[in-house]
Amino acid sequence: MFEAVFRLIIILGILVFVHEFGHFIIAKLVGIRVDRFSLGFPPRMFGKKIGETDYCISWIPLGGYVKMAGMIDESMDSESITGAPDEFMSKPVYQRFFVIFAGPLMNILLAAVLFGAVAHFVGLKDPEGLVIDKFKSEQIKSETGLLYGDEILTLNEHSVKTWEDIQNALTESDLATFTVRRDTHIVTTSFNSKLIDSLQFSLPPVVGSLKNDSPAMKAGMQKGDRIIAIGENQIKNWNDMTDIIHAHAGDPLLIIWEHDGQRVQAEIIPDREKIQGKEVGLIGISYPVQVKKLAFFESVSYGFEYSWYITRLTYHYVKLVVRGERSFKDAFGGPIMIAKMARDSAREGESNFIIFLAFISLNLGLINLLPVPVLDGGHIVFLLIEAVIRRPVPDKAKLIIQQVGMVILLAFMLFVIFNDISRIW
Repeated sequence: MFEAVFRLIIILGILVFVHEFGHFIIAKLVGIRVDRFSLGFPPRMFGKKIGETDYCISWIPLGGYVKMAGMIDESMDSESITGAPDEFMSKPVYQRFFVIFAGPLMNILLAAVLFGAVAHFVGLKDPEGLVIDKFKSEQIKSETGLLYGDEILTLNEHSVKTWEDIQNALTESDLATFTVRRDTHIVTTSFNSKLIDSLQFSLPPVVGSLKNDSPAMKAGMQKGDRIIAIGENQIKNWNDMTDIIHAHAGDPLLIIWEHDGQRVQAEIIPDREKIQGKEVGLIGISYPVQVKKLAFFESVSYGFEYSWYITRLTYHYVKLVVRGERSFKDAFGGPIMIAKMARDSAREGESNFIIFLAFISLNLGLINLLPVPVLDGGHIVFLLIEAVIRRPVPDKAKLIIQQVGMVILLAFMLFVIFNDISRIW
């Protein structure tokens, strides 16, 4: 519990500081007076006033804010607008836009930097091993001579363990020659290289690493062991194995594996764990990976490309939720779930924790750009309306809309907190 809370404080502290610093630094650059820079929401805990700004830590650690002179924000204070030249509303629309946009932008940039830093200093983990899983059609299956469960060993005499290896091994020749492991036999087959795109691959059921004190480790399983069968079910790939284990949380399973050419078996009881609100069984193993460190400029490019990939994935997932194809309840997590996931990611290594931090930072930036009152996106909508009608939205209208937005936001926060509690307990 303490570790989860500690990790949550680290995440919130970094993300809130970066977000609010974005607002703060641009406000200062365009000459807007900043009355308060707070990590956390009121009441104020402690701080120090330097110049015109009160830098403080506040008691409610669920966010933070930059109080700019002459701006109707979370404080709902409209009386502070006097028309002074150092107030928010006294600045041109484009400057106010950059001040508001800078907060989410900083979170998005932080995510890209962290993704790139991990790729450069730690390296990218590429799943290792290729097993034939599906064919686009029975005709493709017949033409390739491959079977479900065949493990790819070489392509055109080049050793291949990842999809990138396959791309590198392809030559200008139209012929692709595969050597595969089929059960206990080695088989070679050749076919037109264009058919490779009609194949779907999975991972071999090989142990890449084990969690300490996990059911698999206690049973004597070791890195490099290959799962052969679970009960009466023959295991051909990683998906075969996980489907069975996930479906038998808390149930004893007879698992047979191969270690140094010898068959070993043991009764293993998968631990019960909740993943996205669903209870699954886990025995504490993961698949093998290759680690590849990217050069500096390559990692910078990767950071932005991966951030864009996650953005598109998030947009797609939100569409599924809106259409009712995914549960709204399972789609969102609050501080309790973030704390648990932060703790779990940290236990898998600090690099995993940094990746999780980057993921949350990116999502925070994207969520803040939603056109919802109180959020930065809501303020941007006000600015766009002002730019079109060439006059500010009336203060009274802003106050009412902000109040409605605050109620919606508080209701949503209560929902995700109670949702977290129901998922964990």
